[in-house]
Amino acid sequence: MPYNGERRNAGKDGPGMATQKKSSWRDDFSAGIERDGWAEAIAVLDAQKTGHAGTPRQAVKLQAAKIMSRHYGEGTAGLYEAATAFAGSESEGAQEVGLVLLGPMFGHNPAEVTDVIFRLADSENWEVREWAASALRRVISENFAAIFPTVREWTGHDSPNVRRAAAVASGSAAGSCTEEECRMLLEALTPLLEDDDPYVRKNLGAFAIGGGFLKAQPALVADWLGRASGHPRAQWNAAMALSAAEAANCLGLLSRLLHQLAADERTVVRRAVYRAVLNLAKRIPQEVIPMVEAWKDDPARCHVYSHVKKKMGALGNS
Repeated sequence: MPYNGERRNAGKDGPGMATQKKSSWRDDFSAGIERDGWAEAIAVLDAQKTGHAGTPRQAVKLQAAKIMSRHYGEGTAGLYEAATAFAGSESEGAQEVGLVLLGPMFGHNPAEVTDVIFRLADSENWEVREWAASALRRVISENFAAIFPTVREWTGHDSPNVRRAAAVASGSAAGSCTEEECRMLLEALTPLLEDDDPYVRKNLGAFAIGGGFLKAQPALVADWLGRASGHPRAQWNAAMALSAAEAANCLGLLSRLLHQLAADERTVVRRAVYRAVLNLAKRIPQEVIPMVEAWKDDPARCHVYSHVKKKMGALGNS
């Protein structure tokens, strides 16, 4: 590591050098695209890889997609051809750029775009899987009727990566869907409430349901979760949905469900309930603390009171 003076001097020179480097990759990438030299452009993109996920930074990939859109034109056959070539390459960064471009072009070739998203949703690279779920979200938002049967099918796929993509994309798309579309998506996701794969569980209750659907359609979600099976994973997912920040905005709709969950004797469910109640108590103490205090002498729910009191101290003073 250089001494402080060298570091200061390096800092002064750094911005100019960084700007030059950024300008260089854009120019080289643009030149490759203008010549339809996709392999050349992909090589330029790959030179921008970071050590975090083995792909370029998000800003670089989005800039690459913009350069391609400007050159070929939005929604054109030329852009579609380039996007499918990028998505079909061995470069994970190029695959992500292809996904960004293909999401809005589902109508060009629905079957092919679906196949691309499916393949990359099952990528070994976690970041590529994220971008595939994002592309699926775009398709759900803009082409619901056409893609819904596929989403429903994917919830039963053997690969947990594919099941997880269906859940995450559905939750992310909920805000742009109608109430009926959200109802259909939730019913399609119902089998996943009992899914025992950690990757699916991690992304379903707290994220897809709590962070997505609950914000878009709280009453619908409250009813759906209230009808969930008694399976411990289903009840765990319900409790995890209530741990999301959005639950604090609709506690009135969720209080009956929370009351039901608080009486569950299974350890895995109890832990999720504790997390949900603690999060709610921190966000809306004036509503949650009196409710928890009322459970002090309730044989089925006093364990929640004891746990929350231990974590937060004297509840009345919280």
